[in-house]
Parts: sequence; C-alpha cells; structure tokens
Amino acid sequence: MGMRGFLQRTVPFERPGVTIGVTFVLALGADLTSKVLAIAYDVDGRVVVYNDRPGVFAFRVFMSLVALAVTYGLTRGARRLAIGRLWGAWIGVGLLAGGVMGNGISSLVWSRGVPDFIHTPAYVWNLADFEISFGVTGGILSVVVAAVSAYVRERRLPPPVHGLD
Repeated sequence: MGMRGFLQRTVPFERPGVTIGVTFVLALGADLTSKVLAIAYDVDGRVVVYNDRPGVFAFRVFMSLVALAVTYGLTRGARRLAIGRLWGAWIGVGLLAGGVMGNGISSLVWSRGVPDFIHTPAYVWNLADFEISFGVTGGILSVVVAAVSAYVRERRLPPPVHGLD
C-alpha cells in the first residue's frame, strides 16, 4: 500500500460530504455561539442591533440545498475532467450553508430579529454574514483556481510523439 492509499483510508476530509458537514457544523456553532455571547455581554444595549427582516426559513433551507447541489455537480465535473479536488468549494459551501442556516435559526430564536454586533463604518454584521461572504467567494475562487491549474497543467505536458515504435 502506498502513501496515497494510506491517506485516502485514514483522512476523512478526502470525502466532500465529511468536509462540508464538519465545516457546516463548525460555522453554525460559531455563529450561534457568537450571537449568544454578544447578547449576554451587551449590558447597556448599544452593541447588538436586531435586524428585523423577516426570516423565511424554508427559503434559506432551499438556497442551502441549491448550493449543495451546485457543489455536487462541480465536484462530479471536476472528477470527470481530472481537475482535482475542489476543497475550497467544499469548505465554501459548508460556510455558506452554515451562515445561511445560522441567520435562519436566529430569526426563529430571537423574536426581535437577527442579532448583528460587528460594527463597520457602513453596516452592522454578524458572524453568519461573514461566513456567507467567505463561503461564496472562496467557493468561486476555488473552482477558478482548479480550472486554471488544470489548464496550465495540460498545456505544460509535452506533445505526444507518434511513429517512434
């Protein structure tokens, strides 16, 4: 058994489902925990801003499933074209789904709305908003980098030599 066979049997993150699942659970847990802590430590009520936009939970679940389906299709296509593993897309969809579901669950848990507590000059955000942004950006960049790498790798191969048998 070579090193590659050993790694494939012992590293569970070689499987897209495991990578997506672990990333999703970590992102969702980090988001909800950060919101609970922000609310608990906001004693004067000036840090947490509640975003009272309606939380359409079913729509959030649907969009997360669409993102998973797109990533599944991209993974199958990458495997068929021998592009390689799309780690960034797997992690990105886990972050995206975790952030989307975190905001969806928050809209159900807190009656005043989704708590936002990360203040920037223009907006107030929460961790889920960053997870969604990084998930989309990272997933797209991962696919682009994998495709460009495969293109460059294919172009660097020497041309086949025929008739020298």
